[in-house]
Parts: sequence; C-alpha cells; structure tokens
Amino acid sequence: MKTFLKNLIIGTIIILAVCLFPLLKWGADYWFEFLSAFLISLINAIVGYFLAISSISKPNSEFYKRVYGGMLVRMIFVLGFTLYMITGNFVEMTPFFISLMVFYVIHQWTEISGWMNELPAKKVQTQ
Repeated sequence: MKTFLKNLIIGTIIILAVCLFPLLKWGADYWFEFLSAFLISLINAIVGYFLAISSISKPNSEFYKRVYGGMLVRMIFVLGFTLYMITGNFVEMTPFFISLMVFYVIHQWTEISGWMNELPAKKVQTQ
C-alpha cells in the first residue's frame, strides 16, 4: 500500500508540474474543474486498489466479484457524478471532461501497476 501511495503522490506531482503553467496561463478560470476531476479520479483509483488488494486472499469467485463488481459500481458513480456536475452547471463541460479523462487514464495506470507489483507477492488461494 505504501508503494502505491508513493507512486500516486509522485505521479500527482509530475502531473501538477506539467500542467501548472498551462493551467495558470490559459485555464485559470477552470481550476475548479481541474481539481474536481483530479479528486474524482484519485478517489476512484484508491478505492479500486484497496478492493483488489484486500480481496486477493479470498476465493476466486469472491475476488472477481469484488474487483469487477467494484469496478462497475465505481464506473457508475463516476458517470453519475460527472453527469450531475455537468447538468447542474457546477462545472464547464469540456475542461472538466478532458481533465477527468486525463487523470482517469493516469490514475488507472498507477492503480493497475500497483496491482501488478503487489499481487504476485501475495499467495493466491486455490480452491
């Protein structure tokens, strides 16, 4: 878990370093969209990682239920919250959606990389 969080923080710092100038120069009006998308994606990645790691010692059917069921619930939540934010005019659609997709891809990559580093080290239970 510590390695995953460390990689997530390092990835976040890199994202902020790369995006800071364009955000300040051209996107200063969209800081709320940027921050909202970042937090949604970050929470999604942390929950997904926790579900996968905490269920690795369970039987295969339980593991798949937690991982894929959790993925479905998280996707529904992200979609629902995104639609709520956009239709409620809390955020501007284009900057929010583009930021969300960029952060989502980066955080999913970090989450899956974390799985790949962590899961082989754990003993997988066979039935």
